[in-house]
Amino acid sequence: MVANINPIVITTLVLAATSFGVGSASAQPAGNNSPTREISRADLLDRIYGGWAGMLIGGIEGLAHEFKYNEQPRGTLPEFAFLPDGARTDDDNDFEWTHLWFMDKEGVLKLPYSRIVEIWKANMNSGIWVANKRARELMDDGVVPPETGSVARNPHAWYNLSGQFCVESYGLVAPGMPQAAADIGLHYAHIAVSEEPLQATQYWTSLISLCAFHEGTIEDAMQLALAAVDKRSCMAEVVSDARKMFHAHPEDWKAARQEFDRKWRLERKWNGNSTPVNGGMVCLALLYGKDDVYRTLQYAMALGHDADCNAATAGTVVGVRAGFGRVAALPQFKMPDYFLNKTRPQLPAECKVSEQAQMLLRVAERVILANGGRRITIGGQPGYRIQLQSPKLLEPLPETVHGPGSAP
Repeated sequence: MVANINPIVITTLVLAATSFGVGSASAQPAGNNSPTREISRADLLDRIYGGWAGMLIGGIEGLAHEFKYNEQPRGTLPEFAFLPDGARTDDDNDFEWTHLWFMDKEGVLKLPYSRIVEIWKANMNSGIWVANKRARELMDDGVVPPETGSVARNPHAWYNLSGQFCVESYGLVAPGMPQAAADIGLHYAHIAVSEEPLQATQYWTSLISLCAFHEGTIEDAMQLALAAVDKRSCMAEVVSDARKMFHAHPEDWKAARQEFDRKWRLERKWNGNSTPVNGGMVCLALLYGKDDVYRTLQYAMALGHDADCNAATAGTVVGVRAGFGRVAALPQFKMPDYFLNKTRPQLPAECKVSEQAQMLLRVAERVILANGGRRITIGGQPGYRIQLQSPKLLEPLPETVHGPGSAP
């Protein structure tokens, strides 16, 4: 009932609604008083393609920096080209690609967990680590998700970064619909993680969904996305800390990094593969990168810890904000339209990155239609009217959670 809505919630809804901007369409009231966004199919593809390409570039180019800078950040920002040999499978992209492939082929947004077990047994047998690896082992013992991601059965589930790096594309397929993005992301994240990592899942999927259309600053978008996170969570505190440290050291990214690392890794004892530590690195990269795609990826790699995963997440955020056309126009862009699959046998051995983007668009159309949107024509070209959503917490933290020193 309207009378029971907290004024803070009303303010958040208004801010979210007014943050979807102009360009190819503007927000307008729908029948249920929710704002909508009209966008051509071509423009939406450009946004999705930009986010997917940003994820591929960040994840694969970031591999050279994975766990290289733990006690200290890298001394200088690294120089690199954008995948001159093309893209390939890596756990930063191929878990999502596999799920999306079957979502597209079978016309299902949330694959049943029994079906996911079949898919994982056929495909997830190499290039798989930590919480995901344990989830796969449990499937051989007859355990089905979400139990494969429970702390009682999976010792990595309470901290593991799978809640961040295996979910970004679910934000891409739910443009302007952060609740739908978080809902899909949670479904797949539950395969391997629970508790705190699921707060990261809700945050990053919601932020990426918002960034498809958000035209304010990246910091404004980061703040809006916090509505999708339990206020008691480490994720909420991590975003707040990253912003505070950025503003305390606006010209010294290394000082901000060390201050954050000291609190979360050394004092709070979260490890370098955890969502709090690495979520902070992504937040700092986004803040210091200031929407510059190349510079943001440089920071994500140089800040350290699980740098390839962090660059993949940061690349998705800035990529969807920029769109593929702007990413491809950068002087560092060398990526041919080619993707090599070395890990997932039921998927094509080779394909085009543009074909993957088209697949994401097909899934996105399903999400749009399932959430009150419509196919329309804009200037004689196919497009969509999207029913916009505000970020919302879907899965709170349980009353009792595990943390450093308390996991079984």
